[in-house]
Amino acid sequence: MKLIITIISFIGMSTAINAQFNPDFFPEFTAYPNNPILKYGDGFADAAWNDPSVIKVGNQYVMYTTAAVGIILSDSNEVKVYRQVSNDGINWTLSPSTPVLEPLDGTYYDGGTETPSVIVKDGTYHMYLTCYPPGNDAATYVIAHATSTDGLLWTMDAQPVLESDGGNNFYSEIVGEPGAVVYRDSIHVFFTAAGIFNGNPVQGIGWLKSADGVNFSAPTLAFSLPTDVYPLSNDYWGLSTPSALAINDSIYVFTDVAQTINGQWTQVALHQFKTDGASGIWYHDSLPIHHMQDFPWTAGEYLSNLLAPCPLLEADGELRIWYAGQHIADVVGTDTTYNVTIDSTGMIHVLPDYYGIGTSSYQFPGFASVEDQTKIEISIYPNPSNGTFLVKLPANGAIEEMHLYNALYQEATFSFESDVLIIDQAHAGIYFLEITFNGQTITHKLMVE
Repeated sequence: MKLIITIISFIGMSTAINAQFNPDFFPEFTAYPNNPILKYGDGFADAAWNDPSVIKVGNQYVMYTTAAVGIILSDSNEVKVYRQVSNDGINWTLSPSTPVLEPLDGTYYDGGTETPSVIVKDGTYHMYLTCYPPGNDAATYVIAHATSTDGLLWTMDAQPVLESDGGNNFYSEIVGEPGAVVYRDSIHVFFTAAGIFNGNPVQGIGWLKSADGVNFSAPTLAFSLPTDVYPLSNDYWGLSTPSALAINDSIYVFTDVAQTINGQWTQVALHQFKTDGASGIWYHDSLPIHHMQDFPWTAGEYLSNLLAPCPLLEADGELRIWYAGQHIADVVGTDTTYNVTIDSTGMIHVLPDYYGIGTSSYQFPGFASVEDQTKIEISIYPNPSNGTFLVKLPANGAIEEMHLYNALYQEATFSFESDVLIIDQAHAGIYFLEITFNGQTITHKLMVE
């Protein structure tokens, strides 16, 4: 989904944005060489795939994504939510073949259902999405919520979670494109917002928090466009389509960046932000993850975009993202090249290699050094646990050093007495216990639920 917003300048808000001083703080991603992995027309004719949201259920990847037949031709086409499954995150199959959520006549979402973000908390699936009445007018977008017990059959709430109110605030004009994450047993929902605050236009990423997924705190502005990376003088406008990931004590938010190119509001880059979830201070990377000119399938200068990054952290330390993009047309001087075909009835179809969903990945350092517990005479259990583990060494083992690290290999604090290890202020995630005994150093992966 693309929000078309007329914004000239940005104003400072109460939330701080600091430049990222450590260039290694955020990872560098390697793109899959055969992107896009999910192409226009895969699954059914003229399916224009967009807005990926990927979770993992057991060993299976599940993607919630949107499509509408001929979406580039008319804003009146209905956008619907579909479910895809994969064994590797690369090759995807529709399951089921029909939408799992779609517009319903007579409701607040009878015009479209877009940008799904799916999480699982306490055995319940939660989907947050953008909905609107017929017409696809960004000013009428709302953030909606649906629940499911199996990820297949969904029940929409009777009322939206949030809608713009026309007041003097950062979301008075537009809300949409939610990205949800579970952090410290609460649901946090980030969203695209635009409004007029004290007479000045502002666009940024808003933030809601809930204990039950239905009743939320008052919206606050998390962060806006980092103009040290994307100067307004170069026609950058703002941020949209956030998606979030909790890694131990931190929340990462991935967004796309908008810029005006050839008079078009264009999502040109993927960027990442980070907070500790408590201070209200957000940090941003000094460079984008990817720019649309990095890929042939997104590198156009007209009707092209790179947007909607969705992250997932694997148990082996691989951080993967999926994102949508297209390169429908390019402009060189006065000539325009279109990556489309026209059939005998005059219907326009996009060439599959120029529209779809791609993926990239990053391997966190340190994971490769973790040895298989079956090869070492050490027993650590229960694993996963709530943060307390029993560590049993061989009878002749003498511990010389012990260190604990979080998923980013930053040192974490713990106590260890009488073979019991307790992680201080443990939060759900991955930890690494490094033990040196009898002159040998080994590392074990610990999981906290």
